[in-house]
Amino acid sequence: MTKLRSKINRFFYNNQNKGIRNLMLFLAIGNVLVYLLNVLKPDDPLFYRLLVFDGDAILHGQVWRLFSYPLVYMVESGPIWGALGLFFYYWCGSVLEQSWGVLRFNFYYLIGILLTDLAALLLGAAASSFYVYLSLFLAVATLLPDQQIRIWLVLPVKMKWLAWIDLGLTLFSTVAGIVAMISGFTRGLVYLDWLLPLVPIVVWLLFFGKQVANILPDFIRYHPTRKSWKRKVKQGRIYEVPNKQGSARFRCTVCGRTELTNPNLEFRYCSQCAGYRCYCEDHIHNHTHITE
Repeated sequence: MTKLRSKINRFFYNNQNKGIRNLMLFLAIGNVLVYLLNVLKPDDPLFYRLLVFDGDAILHGQVWRLFSYPLVYMVESGPIWGALGLFFYYWCGSVLEQSWGVLRFNFYYLIGILLTDLAALLLGAAASSFYVYLSLFLAVATLLPDQQIRIWLVLPVKMKWLAWIDLGLTLFSTVAGIVAMISGFTRGLVYLDWLLPLVPIVVWLLFFGKQVANILPDFIRYHPTRKSWKRKVKQGRIYEVPNKQGSARFRCTVCGRTELTNPNLEFRYCSQCAGYRCYCEDHIHNHTHITE
């Protein structure tokens, strides 16, 4: 599994400039255009009806609806909340595109769309672009857990705190749906649309794996001491790098792995850390910046 993930990371790294650049900008512009066209003809929202997700219409050949429903986010959310949401998700997309490269971000977005489509069709529910955009938020929260944003442009909140709130609300809605179904208040697959919020979480888990631990509270996350580090080296769980100067060209500042101990790893240097700090692909976006 580790070798497969390394090959996938290498593929995305070598082709990072391929794909649709500034994808979220195009989606934001498309949302504004669809909203304006609906405002001009409020009695006959033709474009909204043509683009919104409709399972029956899709099964009858209107397959473009599988990919077009993110363009009606602003229509469904309203001008104010829609504009704020699109600005935030545009920022999330820009962060992911700069951190991952164009192709990897495009692939992540596409996987979110396809899994949402599949879940909506199987459950007989209506897919919403909110679930697709939510997966982008979780991805940024994993890469930048301590990044502060301002809610309503005033209240500073860390990304990982928002991720906790979102995951908590999703868990609550899921448990409530299970209880309602068991109690007999809802019956049949048509009432299982409460499972749709789990889709972005599944996408997030599939794509990040163990890295999802980045959003855990600091007192839960494991910080190895020198004694535990030596024990792991002795057990073979961490490779000890020879002290001989010049034995390795790259060495990760966090885990100590090099291109000699792990030939399949990619290594990069962090521009925000003081000094000449090198990190492996697992820690280049997952480390505390060194300022001294």
